[in-house]
This record gives sequence, structure tokens and C-alpha cells, in this order.
Amino acid sequence: MTLAEWKEKRKEEHEKEKSIPRKKISNNFIDNTINKSNGNAIKTIFYIATILEKFDFDKPIDTIRVDMKNMFKYTKMTSQEIKNNLSAMQETSITFINEVEQWEEKIVLVPRIEIFYGDNYVEIDLYSKIAKLIVEVKKNYTYIDTKILMSIKSKHTLRILPLLEKIKGYDAHIGKRKRMSLDALNDFFGTKYKRIPDIERKILKPAQKELDNSPTLTFIYQVRMECFGRGRPRATSVTIDLVIRPEYYLSSKKIFIEYMRSSFVGKNILDTIDKYTGKRITIYISTKGKLYDRISGESFDAKRANEIWTTLYELAKDGKLGVLEEF
Repeated sequence: MTLAEWKEKRKEEHEKEKSIPRKKISNNFIDNTINKSNGNAIKTIFYIATILEKFDFDKPIDTIRVDMKNMFKYTKMTSQEIKNNLSAMQETSITFINEVEQWEEKIVLVPRIEIFYGDNYVEIDLYSKIAKLIVEVKKNYTYIDTKILMSIKSKHTLRILPLLEKIKGYDAHIGKRKRMSLDALNDFFGTKYKRIPDIERKILKPAQKELDNSPTLTFIYQVRMECFGRGRPRATSVTIDLVIRPEYYLSSKKIFIEYMRSSFVGKNILDTIDKYTGKRITIYISTKGKLYDRISGESFDAKRANEIWTTLYELAKDGKLGVLEEF
């Protein structure tokens, strides 16, 4: 979470806080890595994560070797962009907070960088705490193709991606949307705009256009207008809705089932005739993700449910599952 979100949460929980040892990070890791940098920062983090995934983190500090040629190919960045970005990361620190013992620990993202020009590689030292966070960052981008991620130019678009992933993870009964005030938007994007229309023009519209190239997800948004006495209505908040593209949720049966369970709870999925009983059934998804017949109120056993999911998936791929067209 961001620093502002943490402060707000801390304020709300102050009265009921219990003495349970726990640690948290004062600033969202992504905010720290790209707040005062450009969009290449998250690409660098993403590439480093692919190396760190193989580490055991059994030492306080880990040293990794980065092959510059491989990184050029992976990130589409130039040598100078990579060097500048690593240098910027050396100027950025993460603050760890222990709420019970009331202490803070500040750790620099990259304490040591050594560039070997002749061999064309870079050696980087990372504290294990930071290394683990870097691996977690990569997990926030599971919904978007790596090629698309590396082609994105705007740091604001890169910021939106983990927000969309967070929205995607909301419980099934919660709408896939996030409402944000002007202060929340400025805090999230690291900006200081005085009006929501400025954020819409400078950030939301360009990010939406850039994500049009994504085969997996994008977003739509709606600006809330309110009247305060006389005069023109004023924009007070923005609601961002996640849009998952068919290319993603139809890519496999497993992903399709996950998508249906998260997006269509309680909705009628299909009206048909049961091939075993000859009776009409209306299939819907319960809050626990199980398939039920609306008419009889009974659930389907595992074998029958698997057959139904297969049928629904095939219908969806053929464009014949009406509920998807209505959504």
C-alpha cells in the first residue's frame, strides 16, 4: 500500500490495535522504484526478478550478475537507460516499519553496482529483504504479456497494471472496480494535479490508449461529477473498472473457470435441457464457485460439474455463451 493509504489504515485501526508482532512496508515497493524515475524502472525490476526467482535468499546480501546483452533483448532498453536506471535505484530506499516495537529500518534498493565494460555485464548487490520484494513485484504483473509490458513507455501505465491486478483479486461478490478521489489519484501516480480533468488528460487517457495493445486486459473509467451550490458541476472522483479480454479468459479451461467464478457469481449462466434427466435446468455459480441448478436448487457433483464446465468453455470459444455477450 502507499504511504497515504498506510497512514489512513493506521488511523482507523489505532483504537483497536492489538499487541501482535508484525511488520509492514511504509511505501508500496513499486511507488519507491518508479516515483522519481521513468517507466524503465519497473522493467529493470521485472528483469532482475527473473534472475532472483532462482535464489534461496539464505544470506543477508545477494550478488547477482546481469548479462547486458540479454537484458537489452528482454527489456528493449538501451545500455545508457539501464545504467541510468540502476543509478536512480541507488538513490531510492525502502522503509520497513515494525509497529509493535516502533522502529524503522531504511534499506537502499541497490547498495552496490559494478559495471564490467569489457565483458558486458553488471554485478549488483541486493539485501535479501529487497530481493524478496522484487520477486513479489513480478507476481503483480501476471495478467499481462511480458512483450506488452516491455513495450509500454509511460510510467503511469505501468503503475496502473498492479492496480488492475489488485482489482482482479477482489472477492467474487465485489465489483471489479476501484473508486479514487483526487488526493488518492495524486498519491497513487506520484503527481500533484489540482483537478481530476488534468489527471484524466495526462494519465488516464494515454494509459488507456497504451493498453489497447494488451491482449489480456485494459480498463474503462468514469468521472463522478457533483454540484456544490451554484456553478458548474465539479469532478470529485474516478471509478476505474477492470476489463478482461476474451483472448485471456478463453486461453485455457482453467483460466476460463477462474474468470467465470470471479465475475458471474449468482448470475444465470445457461438455460438448457439436462441430457441425463430430460428436464430443463438453469445453471448458476454460487458464492463458493460451485455450479447449481436454479430451478431445483441442487448442486452438481464433481463429475457432472466438470462436464458442464467443459460445455460452457466450448460454447464460450464458439461465441455462443450469451452471458458473456451481455457482460
